[in-house]
Amino acid sequence: MLTKRVKHYEQLLSRRSVMLGSIHLLLAAGLTGRLFYLQVREGGRYSLLAERNQFDFQLVPPSRGRIYDVRGRLLAGNAEAYVLSITPSYSTDLAASLYQLSNIIKLEAQTQTVLLEIAASQPNFIPLTIRDDLSQREVARLAIRTPDLPGVAFDKVERRIYPQGLLTSHLIGYVGRVSEEDILEGRVVQEMANFYNGKSGVEFSTESYLRGIPGQTRVLVNAFGRPIRRLLANPPIPGRDVRLTVDINVQSVAANTLRQGQNTAVSTKTPQALIALAYNKELGHANPPGHDSHVFQNSKGAIVLPESGSVVVLDVATGAVKAMVSSPSFDPNRLARTISLDEWRQLINHSRDPLLDRAVKGQYAPGSTIKMIVALAALEAGLIKPESQFECKGHLELGDARFHCWEEDGHGKINLIEAIEQSCDVFFYELSLKVGIARIAEMAKRFGLGTPTNINIPGEAAGIVPDKKWKLRTIGERWTPGETVVASIGQGYLLATPLQLAMMVARLANGKQAVSPYLLADGSDMVVNPPPPLGLAEDSLAIIRRGMELVVAGDKGTARFSRLPMRGVEMAGKTGTVQTRRISIDEREEGIADNIDRPWRLRDHALFVGYAPADKPKYAIAVVVEHGGNGSRVAAPIARNVLAYMLREGI
Repeated sequence: MLTKRVKHYEQLLSRRSVMLGSIHLLLAAGLTGRLFYLQVREGGRYSLLAERNQFDFQLVPPSRGRIYDVRGRLLAGNAEAYVLSITPSYSTDLAASLYQLSNIIKLEAQTQTVLLEIAASQPNFIPLTIRDDLSQREVARLAIRTPDLPGVAFDKVERRIYPQGLLTSHLIGYVGRVSEEDILEGRVVQEMANFYNGKSGVEFSTESYLRGIPGQTRVLVNAFGRPIRRLLANPPIPGRDVRLTVDINVQSVAANTLRQGQNTAVSTKTPQALIALAYNKELGHANPPGHDSHVFQNSKGAIVLPESGSVVVLDVATGAVKAMVSSPSFDPNRLARTISLDEWRQLINHSRDPLLDRAVKGQYAPGSTIKMIVALAALEAGLIKPESQFECKGHLELGDARFHCWEEDGHGKINLIEAIEQSCDVFFYELSLKVGIARIAEMAKRFGLGTPTNINIPGEAAGIVPDKKWKLRTIGERWTPGETVVASIGQGYLLATPLQLAMMVARLANGKQAVSPYLLADGSDMVVNPPPPLGLAEDSLAIIRRGMELVVAGDKGTARFSRLPMRGVEMAGKTGTVQTRRISIDEREEGIADNIDRPWRLRDHALFVGYAPADKPKYAIAVVVEHGGNGSRVAAPIARNVLAYMLREGI
């Protein structure tokens, strides 16, 4: 009996031993398999996580250099802001993270789509800026929720600010996030994809001065990309400050005078303005975000937008830019931050194109402001004398074409100085046929027309100075005498920018040197230093200057109502009125409607170039008012007001 019990327990123990042994073997196999999986199969991932749990290296943007005017007043600077970013490599689902953020802060669906596209176009280890204008309240909400969002972080950064706003938008430009184009063209390296750089104006052209050198920081992070500690490895080197030749007070006077023109400012809240804004399609585009919010009333009581165009003022002796205005303008503070797609569309679709820098990119027929060039070409070639006369009967017959003078009944017999004073078209028609387009083109180029001035602003237009070779090369047709006649009054193919026109009249006023415009106060952006000689006879220049003085001071001068309001100080200049469409014979016979009665886009452009004081030139000015109507009525008074301010203030 005892033996049987012993055998029973032995069998029972043997079975249990086998079972326990089997279990031990299974556990050992499981542990071995798990160790193999963790160390071999997943070793790389956990190694990466371990590394991530140590240090991540990031570039630190340097403080951007500031931009000042000639008297040290701030035009572009920096202010503190909060930026929200996400590192895609730390996010399991970037789209889901962005959507989750949109429930915490303002983040439009369109912006989310754009961010996903940017993330797809760059390495996933580069942080992606989501918002760069967080409010304190948004920062507080995020501080609580970001632990649930892998890779999301916010930090205090510098944001670009433009204290002068609309006044300097085209001149200074603005900064924006580094684009793929910037990287491809080598302006920045891939690692700087989340930085900001200059996009237009001085911000773009002096990027190498302003940017500085990025630093590097070591960030202790956990496996989910959450920063634990930051250690600055290499501090960033701030960018250099830039001082311009521009005087912000002159810029302000020029901008405000141009925008108002001959109109009267009215509040947009007046019933008349509200009705006009509601029913007039042109005025309905008046107020996109960051755009000039004024409206005006013209002499006939109609509500109109601010005038469009440009004013450029140069120092006659050096070419230094004292003011360079383009209207309409925009607020660069809006573009330097995250702007919505709707706001951007409103700007780019605006009927007056506020993003266009008219001073350097706008190309206009110079009109009668070119007549001094035609006269100089004739004088230098010995083809005319000051007393030489042509008879103006109100038109010139050439073949089967008739070319009209602005004075319908003609000016009668008139000499060169009188022709400049009264802007007689027929005189210059006759003169151009004697001189020829080749000499006119050569003289125009000597005064800087037809080529960029190489001022430090990107995208400058070259303008056009046509001649026989140009037409054959460009259009494939031969030049005709009628085209020479048209060119003599600054129309046809001839085009120039307001900056080129200012340079032209600065060289006329200087008389000795071919000065070129420049913007940096230290003169480092000057193409030629010192300027080359102009190479013209002083007698020829004196004749032209006398004609320009009489344009303003003469009894029959086209700008006689725009004399400077200063005793003993005169302004010299030349008016120009440029047709924007061909006038038919029927319209001429019926009587051409006054500019103010035409739709805005059918009105003539108004131009004026001049300098002051007339006897000792100090400043040269060019004014272009798009569809302003008449150079003597609209453009000349603007030039008078700007130059009078400068001379009165002793600038």
